[in-house]
Amino acid sequence: MPTVRYTADGGRYRTGGVTFEPGDEGEVPTGLAEHLVDDVGDFEYVDGTGDVEELPAPDDITVDEAEDESEEADDDPETKHSVVTAPGEFTIPEIEDELETGEWDDHLETLRKNEEAGKDRAGVYDAIGVRRAEIEE
Repeated sequence: MPTVRYTADGGRYRTGGVTFEPGDEGEVPTGLAEHLVDDVGDFEYVDGTGDVEELPAPDDITVDEAEDESEEADDDPETKHSVVTAPGEFTIPEIEDELETGEWDDHLETLRKNEEAGKDRAGVYDAIGVRRAEIEE
């Protein structure tokens, strides 16, 4: 499991059963680490020696400019996966709509855990339960 460091100037951040205060490091599951570093932004990866892992700078990332930008919005897998990895960025009706597609059936438990670590909304748990019941039919 990767180790992350909380880099915010103040406050606490609680997720996945771990509470972080500024400067704290903790070992978390890979999916949660990706969410904390990429989506939350107040976290950075740390290797086993306590040194920060070097990630590519935005300028180092190349993009194929010939790619049609109109396709990016709905077909971007990063956007779709954030329903599971970052449910707090979506409304309950948006999550319900995504679950109805059946695309996330193999990831319902991950969604539940990430919702529990985030906003902890009963409506999301209900949507997961409804989808599980539909699958069993």
